[in-house]
Formats: sequence, C-alpha cells, structure tokens
Amino acid sequence: MLLIKLYAFPKIRDGVITRPRNERFIKKRVPNLGGIAVFIATMVSYFAFSDYTQTVRPDKLFSISIFLFFIGVRDDMEGISARSRVCFEFVCAFFIIYITYIRITTLWGIFHTTDISLFTSYVLTSVFIVGCINAYNLIDGVDGLLGSLSLLGAICFGLIFNSSDEWLWTLLCVSICGALIGFLIYNWYPSSIFMGSGGALFLGTMFACFALRVMQLHPLNFNVLHISMPHTIAFSIISIPLMDMLVVFFLRLKNNKPPFSPDNRHIHHVLLNMGLNHAQATLILIGANLIIIVFAYFIQDTGALRSLIFTILF
Repeated sequence: MLLIKLYAFPKIRDGVITRPRNERFIKKRVPNLGGIAVFIATMVSYFAFSDYTQTVRPDKLFSISIFLFFIGVRDDMEGISARSRVCFEFVCAFFIIYITYIRITTLWGIFHTTDISLFTSYVLTSVFIVGCINAYNLIDGVDGLLGSLSLLGAICFGLIFNSSDEWLWTLLCVSICGALIGFLIYNWYPSSIFMGSGGALFLGTMFACFALRVMQLHPLNFNVLHISMPHTIAFSIISIPLMDMLVVFFLRLKNNKPPFSPDNRHIHHVLLNMGLNHAQATLILIGANLIIIVFAYFIQDTGALRSLIFTILF
C-alpha cells in the first residue's frame, strides 16, 4: 500500500489523483489506486492456501474480476462513460454466470413462484450483479466507508460460508478481510489513499457473487446460527450500498437527470451536510448496516416475501 502511495502521488498522471467536485467533502488531492493493493493482496492470500476440493470454486471469479478490475483502473486514469462501463459489466456478468454456475434459480415462493426459467435466471442474475457492482462503486464517497462496509460484509459472509462447510468461499472472505484491514490503515479519516473504481468494481463483483452463493445454500442450522431465508440475510448484508444506489437513482430520474449523473444526494453526503465528519458518517453507516443484519436475522422466519419487504422498509 505504501509503495502505491509513493508511486501514485508524485509520478503518474493527474487522472489517478482525485479531483473532488465539492471541496466541502474532500479537501486535498488523494491517490486513487488503493484498489490495486486490495486486489493483489486478496489474490495472493487466496491462492496461497486454496485447494481443489470443491466444484463451485470462487477462484473462477478471478478470470472475470480481473477484467472488471482493469476497467475500473482505466476509469480512474482516463475516465470511461457510464454507458460503456455498464455494457462491459453486463458482458462480464453473463460470463460469471456461465463459468461459475452462480445464479438465481428460485424466488423462494415469492408471489407463489419457486423455479424460474433459464432465461429469466440469467436476466435477473445479470441485473443483480451489475447493480451490486455499481452500488459499491457509488458508495465510495468518504474516507473509510467502502472499506468498512466491505469488511463487515466479508466477515458476515465468511461466518455463513464457514458454517456451511464452504471452505474456499470462507478463505476468499478471510483474504478480503486481511486486504481491507491493511487498506483501511491508510484510508481511514483523514485518508491518504482511496480505493478507486478498480477496487470498487472488484469488491462489488465479489459481494454480488457472495450474495448469490448464499442464496444457493440450503437453510442452515449450526449451533446458534440459524438461517431459514438466505435471500433476506444476503440482502441485509449488502443493503446499505444497494438501497443508497436505488434511492439516488430514483431522485435523479425524478428530477429528469441521468441516473449516473454526479451529485451530492448519497446518504454519506447527507450525513456530512448535517455537520458530521468522515469518520462519524462511516461509523453511523456501519452501525446501521449491522442493525439491519440483526433485524433481518430475527424476522426471517416470517416468510420469504414478508422478511424481505420488512428488511427493505426497515
């Protein structure tokens, strides 16, 4: 991480240095390539300890996530139009489904529907993956927020995978945790490096696939851990980025603006406008995410549709 800081700041082109539109939120020029360290640390840690004991292997994701990662780095350095980036993301989402077999295969009885067609499965899963990728990219707006939410998510998904004997998925979550802890040392307020689009797209891809894999698991009872509605628990873990993106997109469309047009309507911007600093806004959103996960855990037995709706409303 330190090498990336030393290299990025004085030497490489200005596109790697963030130029915030509003000096109220970020008051200095900061290198934007922290995602490279997170990506490399995750891959090295995972492959150093992985084996070949499972058929649904998370390392198949790396072949596609590498492509998305470099799209994000290119976006950090030169800029890519939102339309082009989303098109690339949909192509990558299709290949993720095709290579890993991770996809939405049921609606868990919602609207009296269980099994769905292959075409519907590919469409829903692709939209979900692209939505997660962009949600994690858009939530990276203040110091420590993306890294902290991702760390919490990786811990929660790791506990679920470990309880389900999904050792390689657990290892991937642990690898991401280690990489994020090292990154947050430099990204916590006041930050000296940012994640950048490269790291955000990589994390968004990973957490979309974590959520999809959890949705494929059977209901789980392991000592004190009880999961009867995997889709509700998976949504609660990634709820802050997803709901923030959906609300912001709705407000932009309501004001006749493109959904990817930049503004200061994100939840972290709202908290900063209330007078909080970056660390306080980040801690509040981490706490909110944790409360949502606990809430979803205790109301999951109300049913597939009710538990999801209650969690969204909460």
